[in-house]
Amino acid sequence: MNMNQTSVALDPASLTAFAASMATLPREEMRKAKALYIRNTIVDFELSRSTGKTMLIVMGALCIIPIFLVVSIPGYIAYKKGLDAGRQKIRNAIEVWREELGAEADALLAQIRP
Repeated sequence: MNMNQTSVALDPASLTAFAASMATLPREEMRKAKALYIRNTIVDFELSRSTGKTMLIVMGALCIIPIFLVVSIPGYIAYKKGLDAGRQKIRNAIEVWREELGAEADALLAQIRP
């Protein structure tokens, strides 16, 4: 899953649809499902981050050839902005569901620190 797919999983429409799909579940089951949704999104974010780091290493090696430097700098900037946006979307989802997540919200937030 790339950064864009992680972003789609956390867009307001997706979060609303996910929450609506659990309307009939007991409160505790709903809390567990929301926590799992966030944990899975964090895993996807970490996978994207790892893949991005690999690409940065390859691009860095290619910088030996000056023409690739022109591509590498914007690529690095886009990678950093994508990470920041992904982290913020995860934080936003946790904040929206903070009441239901309870004490687990802080543990989830700790997982996405840089």
